[in-house]
Amino acid sequence: MVLCLVFLMAFPAMSADASGKTINIALAQEPDNLNPVSDANAYDIMKIYSGLIKSDENLKMVPDLAESWEASADGKVYTFHLKKGVKWQDGKDFTADDVKFTYDSVMDDKWVSVFPVTSEYQNIDDVSIIDPNTIKFTLKEGVVSYLERFALPILPKHILDGQDLSKTDYWQKPIGTGPFKFDSWKHAEELVLTANTDYFGEAPKVNTLRYIIVPDASARVNLLKTGEVDAIEVDPQTMKTLENEKGVKVHSVPSAQWYSMNMPNQEWPFNIKEVRQAIGYAIDKQQIVDAIFKGQGVPAYGPINPKSWAYNPDIAFSYNTERAEQLLYQAGFQKGNDGILQKDGKKLEFDILYLSNDPVRKDIAIAVATDLQALGIKANPVGKSSDQMNVEDWHKVVIRAGGNPMDPDDYNYKEFDSKFIGQGTWNLPSYSNPEVDSLLEKGRTTFDQDQRKRIYGDLQKILVEDQPTAFVAFGNTIYAVSSKITGVKPRPAPHEHGGLTGELWWNVEQWDIKE
Repeated sequence: MVLCLVFLMAFPAMSADASGKTINIALAQEPDNLNPVSDANAYDIMKIYSGLIKSDENLKMVPDLAESWEASADGKVYTFHLKKGVKWQDGKDFTADDVKFTYDSVMDDKWVSVFPVTSEYQNIDDVSIIDPNTIKFTLKEGVVSYLERFALPILPKHILDGQDLSKTDYWQKPIGTGPFKFDSWKHAEELVLTANTDYFGEAPKVNTLRYIIVPDASARVNLLKTGEVDAIEVDPQTMKTLENEKGVKVHSVPSAQWYSMNMPNQEWPFNIKEVRQAIGYAIDKQQIVDAIFKGQGVPAYGPINPKSWAYNPDIAFSYNTERAEQLLYQAGFQKGNDGILQKDGKKLEFDILYLSNDPVRKDIAIAVATDLQALGIKANPVGKSSDQMNVEDWHKVVIRAGGNPMDPDDYNYKEFDSKFIGQGTWNLPSYSNPEVDSLLEKGRTTFDQDQRKRIYGDLQKILVEDQPTAFVAFGNTIYAVSSKITGVKPRPAPHEHGGLTGELWWNVEQWDIKE
């Protein structure tokens, strides 16, 4: 691993022309609280907070609270040099004590209900303060993607130390070091943030950031058209209606989020590889992209988006019902009098579960069922609400989504390594292949990117051959923004958008309003 040393210059405080300017963003739903460590997407931070580092428009890690860092050749030791003079939004000094307190708290099993990502930080063996502006992390294993974990939002020790983190009201009105600070929150109505005039980085270009909660999609569109809000997320169908709307600019952003039909590999008939392969050939992926995503996406053949440096273009294959029929015949399946394929007296029939409140997953389930029916496979789409779905359901045949725009180790390691079989909602297909396990381990501990490209290329080839899950499509994430807004920088979108994070407004502190 190459020594990494990065510097970032300080910027002046907010200029006077930001006064009075407000950015309004309409969200479909609001979070329960403002805990910034609620999921593993810590590389994208709620604007009240800062991390040691952060991700830029190319998803590269750059300095934030740290002005520079060094990493050992084996990736096991990281030393961060903190910026001096940084203040918490209540005026207290930020120091290395805050960093150690944050990581110690997140790693503490006592607070796993507060920080569900605790397991992501168990690779940290030691956190040592060298001096008030220097902190060192020692890892148990050098993992390439672990640099992202240092984008974890830092919490104030002087406020939270000694508190019951599961009961504190801090999560409802937090204090951070980020570009915006908490102002007010009317639940189910709006969350208002104001510019942090003491921010250590480049000053926000507007004074107020207002998130408005609008559950109804058509209402969000109307608010954008009337100029009452400046940015919203939309679906592909709505995109078509807004493309020629005066005063509106549409951004269709490639996403790391794939959709697939999960198949329980250790249960009949999915323990038969030819069945899984046949299903892969029988799904008309391009038709699904065209009809359901209105062309705003691409077919998926594996878990890595074609836009990624790690993508292997050789894995693509054509929709081929003849090949699917041949595979099923080779596996011993024959059509019964009712037209349904069967083997040893058992019919090739199953339910396809999907989240009933997600129209995209519902449409995919219906489209896949239709394609399989033409082959002689009877698949029955069954909708369940989020509350009705349990862990066991996610291990069944289900339309699901996943993916991460960052390092290829993210998500794929726990998704396909056999050691995670039975571990909650990881490795939902219960897929086991020793060669895949080996490649995943090599991929995460090999620091040369050319070698990693070959490793993940081989991984994708095996996944296409084994078809542990039937990948369907990568759907773009689409936003509509007022043409008065400047500074928008679209970047690859993640799975599980967070409303306040992981969206087009990842750099909202750089947005401005043209007069």
